[in-house]
Amino acid sequence: MLSTTPQDPERLRELTRRIGLRLSSRTAAISDSMTAAIEDAIGELTEEDTHTALHASVANNVEVIIDMLTHTKDAHDLPPLPDALHYAVALARRDVSSASLRRAYHVGSDCLLAHVFDQVQEVDCEDHEKLPLYHHLAGWLFQYVDEITRTVIAAHEEELRYSHNQAARSINVIVNRVLEREDIDPAEFERVTGYRLGQTHVACRVWIDDFGAVADQSRLLENVVTTLAGRLEVSRAPLMIATGRASAEVWFGMEGRRPTVDTRVIAPIAAATPGARVSFGAPGAGIEGFRTTRTQAAFAATVAQVSTSDVAHVVSYADAGIPVIARLAEDIASTRRWVREVLGRLAHDTEDAARQRETVRVFLDSAENYSETAAHLLLHRNTVKYRLTKAEHELGRPPGSRRLDTHLALAVCHALGGVVLTPDDRTSSG
Repeated sequence: MLSTTPQDPERLRELTRRIGLRLSSRTAAISDSMTAAIEDAIGELTEEDTHTALHASVANNVEVIIDMLTHTKDAHDLPPLPDALHYAVALARRDVSSASLRRAYHVGSDCLLAHVFDQVQEVDCEDHEKLPLYHHLAGWLFQYVDEITRTVIAAHEEELRYSHNQAARSINVIVNRVLEREDIDPAEFERVTGYRLGQTHVACRVWIDDFGAVADQSRLLENVVTTLAGRLEVSRAPLMIATGRASAEVWFGMEGRRPTVDTRVIAPIAAATPGARVSFGAPGAGIEGFRTTRTQAAFAATVAQVSTSDVAHVVSYADAGIPVIARLAEDIASTRRWVREVLGRLAHDTEDAARQRETVRVFLDSAENYSETAAHLLLHRNTVKYRLTKAEHELGRPPGSRRLDTHLALAVCHALGGVVLTPDDRTSSG
């Protein structure tokens, strides 16, 4: 049986050196065939203006490999490969993924192995030495590819981060110029940002309320924004600007239509991402609309930031009462006192008071219609009447009296939750 392990390390090194010398006479042909194989296999790497850089990278690798084999160097002992690094950076600048770069090295190594196999077949040695020699060379080349791909992908990712940071800075600058009311050429704005000013805009703020040990939530925020764009049926990519490690401002462009944002439809998106919060501005057209909807989204965000209620994880400035509730949310202590003055014992933070508040709120929303209130709450009409009678006792007046204050106070409790309620240690009743 032929051995597949080297019996004599010195003999294996000598044969490896011979293979390196034999390959050195075919460097140009090997580089050409590897370049062609890579371009045939990977469509992202076939652009004419990067062909020269690809060929230079391949030639750089082939020359280094052959030199290392000839001098029997360890595969991990890489010298500088400037052309290979230059090509990795060039791909990053074109936003070509590192996966394509990694695959190029594997395609190239397969091609080189075919040349190596031919030389092993022809080298002057005993037949039983050829299989161990080929196994050794294949293993050595695998180690080389592992080492070089880690090196070039690190350069690729570093350039990608730099390019993205540069682009983000340029976008931030021109957006801030618009927000600060400087004169901006809309065509220049679109060239820099990829986003049109001459359309209807809906701005929003997106953030992760509690991001725990993971400081950078940019990928998670991007996923939320992508899902929002799909739900809003946006045809073009939104404009997204990071404002922190776990927060962003976003503008959605609505071509040729005046959109509405149904927060009930959007709510499941936030619910699917723990800690996610979203606040929308009202739709606005043109440059002024771009500014106004952003201001409104920031103002509405006060509600989601302060609230302890699940219903306020997604809010919109266009929703009834939100602009007023946002103003009241700016001074929680005063708002809590006002709510207690208007609602009396209904302002207590108990389950029983919560049931009465919700019943009265829906009753007033339904124009004091018992049947509609019962249908909305999925209760019997008599149960609604019982609760309203009990609420009247807690309020000290009929629910419909002092209607505006009562309705607003209940809306504030619904939106902001426990932060505006009066702590109560009493055991809640049924």
